[in-house]
Amino acid sequence: MSRLSQQHRHNGQSQRNRKLRSTPLKRSNSRRRLAKEHYKKGYAAGYQMGIASGKEQFDHHIEGTSIIIPTYNKLNLLKQCIASIQQYTSEAHEIIVVDDASTDGTAAYLRKLSGQIRYHIHDKNYGFASSMNTGLKMAKGKTICLLNNDIIVTTNWLGNLLHCLESDPAIGMVGPVTNYISGEQQIEVSYSTNQEMQQFARQHNEQDASKWKIVERIVGFCMLFQKSFFEQTGYLDEGYKIGNFEDEDFIIRTRLAGRKLAIAGDCFIHHFGSQSMRELGEQLQEIYKQNEAFYQQKWSNPYEWVQRVTEWSESQAVIKEGEWDTGASRRAISFYPTHVAVTGLNGTVFWVEQGVKYPIQGAYPFPAVKLSQIELLSWPTGSDIEADIAAEKWRGTMTLDDMIPDGGVFVTESGHWFQRDGNTCRMLISEYVLKRWKLSDRVMSRSGMEKSQLVEGLPIMAAPVLVNGNL
Repeated sequence: MSRLSQQHRHNGQSQRNRKLRSTPLKRSNSRRRLAKEHYKKGYAAGYQMGIASGKEQFDHHIEGTSIIIPTYNKLNLLKQCIASIQQYTSEAHEIIVVDDASTDGTAAYLRKLSGQIRYHIHDKNYGFASSMNTGLKMAKGKTICLLNNDIIVTTNWLGNLLHCLESDPAIGMVGPVTNYISGEQQIEVSYSTNQEMQQFARQHNEQDASKWKIVERIVGFCMLFQKSFFEQTGYLDEGYKIGNFEDEDFIIRTRLAGRKLAIAGDCFIHHFGSQSMRELGEQLQEIYKQNEAFYQQKWSNPYEWVQRVTEWSESQAVIKEGEWDTGASRRAISFYPTHVAVTGLNGTVFWVEQGVKYPIQGAYPFPAVKLSQIELLSWPTGSDIEADIAAEKWRGTMTLDDMIPDGGVFVTESGHWFQRDGNTCRMLISEYVLKRWKLSDRVMSRSGMEKSQLVEGLPIMAAPVLVNGNL
């Protein structure tokens, strides 16, 4: 064989050998590419399934009660509270604990209870109202109980509260009686040990509707209400720092909505009383004064407003399906102004007018008030409105005939602020309300005579301040 032929055969064999050697490698690379592609597709599909599952769970409700417990230090009290709930609560429920950055091992304790309770740990101490709001955001129950961490619950406690709440759809909130609290919810007790206390409670907590009482005020150490009521009323106001007066504020809003407050006298629970607050020492008095000042600034004379709205409601009452409708279905937004811009979680700005919110398209040049999602969802959504049109509506201060324009804000000789809303005239509860809705730059002067030409409507109150988190 010639040298060329030998070389040719050798080259051919080498090429075949290289081909044979490279084929498994190429196949291996191909398999890896296919596997990678399948993994990406599977991951993407799983991610979408996870989103769908999350959305489904987010909207999922339980038939029972969400028991929300805010806590800051005092781990031993929290342990007693949770243990008592687990022992004495036979009704369907979930326990939600919100920890305000405790430094006593509370976070570690909560993690050990993972699966038994739900919890959230704040990065700092935001205060009672913020903790309750976080818990409200997490709640899945059809009823909700706001419960202090220095409580020991007792036999039949939740069942008796639920029985009272469900006895009358006009009842907004129910509270129990206890050994240590201000007002009508405190009763005389004679026990000195936990065992004696539970024995006292067993005898006291026999279901008895004759012990129920409609009152003007209950205290926020334990409050039970329907989740639907919360969705109408809104979150606690985080303008109250650390603690104190946020429950008073919530009660005023309940009363303005035409809902009743009840004490279930057949439900007794033990209350140690203000344990976390006492740790503040001299700061406690300062915080109390600040929150009291904020309460007065916001409401002026709150119970006078409750009385005025009650009288207004009675004057507006109409026969409906054989019953008097006194406005018990009013929502928080019933007390919000018209012709204002608001915004929420995703940054969309809405123009609110005559009970409808309109998404603003384009850059809106004036301030918008941040509200919670449940407040925004309370308004039906209309068609889009251009930013320049919304801005012109905001600027509007006068009609061609010099009448007060719809949505116009004015002050009379009396020094009180009002807004025209259609054919009604609505009084702003305080100057704080004017500032909260960013209406100070829109005030015009008008006479009491001009104001009297409009029909009196519901007053305008401030929306709750939301400091922490996305609500």
